[in-house]
Amino acid sequence: MDLLSFVVALAAVLVGAAGQRMIGMGWGLVVTPAVALVAGPLAAVLVVNVYGALACLVILPTVWRDVDWRRLAWLAIPALALMVPGLLVAKGLDTDVLRIAVGVIAIVGVAVAVAFTAASRAHDGPALRVAAGATIGALNASVGMGAPALGVYTLLSGWQDRSFVATMQPFWVLVSGVVVAVRPIVAPEGSPDWPLWAWLVLCVPVVAGVLLGNRLAHFVRPAAVRWTIIALSVLGGAALVVTGVLGLLG
Repeated sequence: MDLLSFVVALAAVLVGAAGQRMIGMGWGLVVTPAVALVAGPLAAVLVVNVYGALACLVILPTVWRDVDWRRLAWLAIPALALMVPGLLVAKGLDTDVLRIAVGVIAIVGVAVAVAFTAASRAHDGPALRVAAGATIGALNASVGMGAPALGVYTLLSGWQDRSFVATMQPFWVLVSGVVVAVRPIVAPEGSPDWPLWAWLVLCVPVVAGVLLGNRLAHFVRPAAVRWTIIALSVLGGAALVVTGVLGLLG
């Protein structure tokens, strides 16, 4: 087992779980680049989805009453429909090139979303929800990072309240769970070379991160959520570009 990749994964999972509980996103933006740098992009996709689903399952009981089930359906159905195509894209194309392209698009998308929402006007509806869900699903399956697309949607729609945080938990359970289920069939290669005990130990920072996020969530203000989403989406896009470039150079 590569000890460095395991230690990096432990730290990233702790921070990602705390962010997921506080603002409903941040898991993939933190965990994917960290694991991709030390264990490879395919390994990162698997780790992100396995423990992402676990983190959201731990969080879900505490936010169940605030879930917007109607909006969840609008996002989740197209996301699930694009799971297998996303995995096939990752398998058939150069993953590092794909990461660079997605990172650039993510940064540009956030900039456009911020410009559109400068007047604090919401832009939401069935078309935007379906497009957002499909994009998130494809990117999460292919590069393990659908959160930049989710960040663009939240900025455009203005959906950044408690129901957003709550709804994202069952959303990521569904999306990540399907990726984990179909990956052994569609793209079985790329699993981290960790023993069983290492996979079990990684559950500890997941739970610890959720508990930390529970404590800190009460201090998070709406304005802080908006700017955190913007920052995480831009940083996530930049991280994709960096990991893609490093992969091509390596």
